[in-house]
Amino acid sequence: MKMQKFASLLTAVFMMNSAVSVMPANAENTLLHSADFENGTDGWASFGGTSVATTNNEHHEGNSCLYISGRSENWQGASLSGESILTAGKTYQFNAWVQSSGSDNIQMTLKYTDSSGNDQYKGIGGADSAKGTWSEISANYEIPSDATNILIYFQTADGTNDFMIDDVSITGEANWSTELLDRTPLKDIYKNYFKIGCAATPSELNTSISQEIVKRHFNSLTLGNELKPDAVLNQAGSQAIGDNVTPAISLDNARYVLKFCEDNQISVRGHVLLWYSQTPDWFFKENFDSNGAYVSKEIMSQRLENYIKAVLNQISVEFPDLDVYCWDVVNECYLDDGSLRVAGTNPNNEESQWSLIYGDNSYIEEAFTYARKYAPEGTKLFYNDFNEYIPAKRDAIYNMAKELKDKNLIDGIGMQSHLDVGYPDTDLYRQAIDKYAELGLEIQITELDITDYNSPQGNSYKNEAAYEDIIYTILWAKKYGANITSVVFWGITDGTSWRKDGYPLLINSDYSPKPSYNKVENALMELSWVPEWTDPTTETTEPPQETSETTEPTEPSQETSETTEPTAPTQETSNSAKDIIYGDVTGDGVVSIGDVVMITRAVLGKESLSDDEYERADVDGNEKVEPADSLNVMKYVVNLINKFPIQE
Repeated sequence: MKMQKFASLLTAVFMMNSAVSVMPANAENTLLHSADFENGTDGWASFGGTSVATTNNEHHEGNSCLYISGRSENWQGASLSGESILTAGKTYQFNAWVQSSGSDNIQMTLKYTDSSGNDQYKGIGGADSAKGTWSEISANYEIPSDATNILIYFQTADGTNDFMIDDVSITGEANWSTELLDRTPLKDIYKNYFKIGCAATPSELNTSISQEIVKRHFNSLTLGNELKPDAVLNQAGSQAIGDNVTPAISLDNARYVLKFCEDNQISVRGHVLLWYSQTPDWFFKENFDSNGAYVSKEIMSQRLENYIKAVLNQISVEFPDLDVYCWDVVNECYLDDGSLRVAGTNPNNEESQWSLIYGDNSYIEEAFTYARKYAPEGTKLFYNDFNEYIPAKRDAIYNMAKELKDKNLIDGIGMQSHLDVGYPDTDLYRQAIDKYAELGLEIQITELDITDYNSPQGNSYKNEAAYEDIIYTILWAKKYGANITSVVFWGITDGTSWRKDGYPLLINSDYSPKPSYNKVENALMELSWVPEWTDPTTETTEPPQETSETTEPTEPSQETSETTEPTAPTQETSNSAKDIIYGDVTGDGVVSIGDVVMITRAVLGKESLSDDEYERADVDGNEKVEPADSLNVMKYVVNLINKFPIQE
């Protein structure tokens, strides 16, 4: 990419400036998690295959609680990820109210992985409970110092009775950074270009810091799992309807996040209506019975239409003020060689039960037809896939989308963009964007993350450089005609990412920004210094060299060695009685990176300047030495400008 050298130099300045504002919150009695189950499951999920749902038939306070049923073992219950809440070695206060449908000792339990890689199970606290009586669990508990992959769950000491939990809270020391709450919102930086989004599950949104970061920086949110078919479809309800073509649905798993987005005016990417994976087998079987025979294509088409209609209508009814601006109607139908996903019953082998029943790809068009029929006016409909840059797969997606576009059934292509620092290169990725752009459809980057499995905590140069390359590629593609309307990162922090071992996101587990975050934050500012954006695939083309009063300085040559500092241009002298070399704070007669560092240290209060040094550092002439001065000196050093504002 062009301008990488300048960006790398500039990053050092930004990192020095940003480091001073990291302020971990260390209050001992911070409320880290609370769940009253008034708007869904609040991040609590099935543990061991149980049914977990809210009910308003019973409650401790408010109008509803969480009801756990379908248990065949005492250890089965409801669970919550503790990864973004709890810190190894810290002590927390746990509280919950519980009630059994019979008579049990209900226990709150900790599951974690120890330093030897073994799973451990420890009791946090318990309470005896009888039907009709709410009992309180209240305990202080220290998380083991070697604990990772932390999970909290409820079980019973014996028996398999149904039970309920309500008003759960976890209080203790918050070990997270609040720096991002003071940074310029990403959604504001990119407001004239595209939406900036993230994906989140209820468990990722169960802390105040995650909620505040999402509200501040993102104007699009994708539910990670809670709108997928297995989270929405209800087998017992479908069987109770009894007509073999009308599936029952529930938004219990999604309600918490949808309500959060509605209350905070955050738009939602609907994900996903039709997928070969995370769709229960019984949805394809006679009478919605897991052991039934597969239904005919005709029956499946009726089920598909009724399912799509029910999901879209129910969201509109329950959340009338929620902006679901688009839907991934169909997800991941093609293999990397461009062929349709094979017919079969095992999604782990990339087999599709949709292909098994239909025998071809006609279910894709059917799904888009029904989505167009029932989606609220203005909702955009997308096809979404991974490895979407591999040429054979890319071309298959292109051809399918072209047919749908000709029938006015599709509005866009979702490029998932699960990438790695080693693959793909930006040329291959850009070629895919260009190919999809030929369709004239919207393009959205729907699930962006970039792994670096060889990096300690993901704060490597490779991860940083890869994000720089990708965001520049996206911006250049948009500049040259690709209708990119949204960029969504697949998660909030590395700690809760599905690829967390590769540290793939912009934000560390403690909610502090990574160097890659700074790259995304500053990309537009860096690119805006170039007078005319040039197609990066045409390396010989350079921006115009003429400058004027209203034209930004030209891009510097990139051929200078990384270890050689640019020679400063001859500088005009001031009109004062003494000659001043503005920017030369060190007084060595040359404006260099050393001067940038010295100004930055002065801004941070880490170095004092003499009167003469202060005067040379004040290159914009406002009688203050501030970050703008260090940025101007940096631009001067790499030949982006040939004089300072004070010399204008």
